[in-house]
Amino acid sequence: MTTSVDNPNVILDAARIRRSVQRIARQIHEDFHSADQLVLVAVDGQGTVLADRIAAELVAISDGNVLSSVLSIHKDEPLQHEISMSPDVGEQLRGATVVVVDDVLNSGRTLLYAVRHILGFAPRCVAACVLVDRIHRRFPIRADYVGLSLSTTFQSHITVKLSGDEEDVALLS
Repeated sequence: MTTSVDNPNVILDAARIRRSVQRIARQIHEDFHSADQLVLVAVDGQGTVLADRIAAELVAISDGNVLSSVLSIHKDEPLQHEISMSPDVGEQLRGATVVVVDDVLNSGRTLLYAVRHILGFAPRCVAACVLVDRIHRRFPIRADYVGLSLSTTFQSHITVKLSGDEEDVALLS
């Protein structure tokens, strides 16, 4: 197991990530337990793995209907590329409670464009969830559900690894 003692760049080890996912799922359930339809929209990449884990926790602790979708967005040039959701749940977003899930919130641009796309389907409300919030806002976006808030320098980079052969970890470099 990689821990912060073994590697000072580790900001979240596998155990803390697991606890964060459980806590986030409980917070989402507490806030939206009466929602008719809860849709987790994952930003493609590590956000998908995070959303799948949160969905599994939500199913385990509630009897509500949880629907999942993956939003594909070009993070560097969101306006120059098409934004799409798979499966296409557009009609099911109408009047639904939507939680957009990504691994790291840095400037807020990715979440802003994701929410912009989702708003076209007229959801009842939209919330944002991230594993790590870097607190470097250039856009008026905040996360409603956060595993870890961390103030870093602009030169720092956070890497989240939730899938693959190695243990889950979030690293600061």
